[in-house]
Amino acid sequence: MRGRPESLFLGYRTTNTVVEFEPDRRIAWKTTMGPLGLIGGRIWRYELEPTPDGTLVRETWDVSEDRQRLLLKRGGTPKQAEDGMRATLGRIAALVEPS
Repeated sequence: MRGRPESLFLGYRTTNTVVEFEPDRRIAWKTTMGPLGLIGGRIWRYELEPTPDGTLVRETWDVSEDRQRLLLKRGGTPKQAEDGMRATLGRIAALVEPS
């Protein structure tokens, strides 16, 4: 992965492990890094809910199992995650919604 501001622009690798899967309804994966996965532990989740108008897609960011959860709940990180999720959902909508 390319470096990001929070990694001081240094490259890094992550391991992503699927922790929930229900076809056509939900997928979640836990992201860790470092030796033995000692860093991280946040869970990214997409949930799909059929509606009369199509499908509602919900993205969530769960830090309850993350080893840095106290740091992640402070500062600008929650807002960055929210902004990133909003942008991702917008890109998904642009790909699947009729123009």
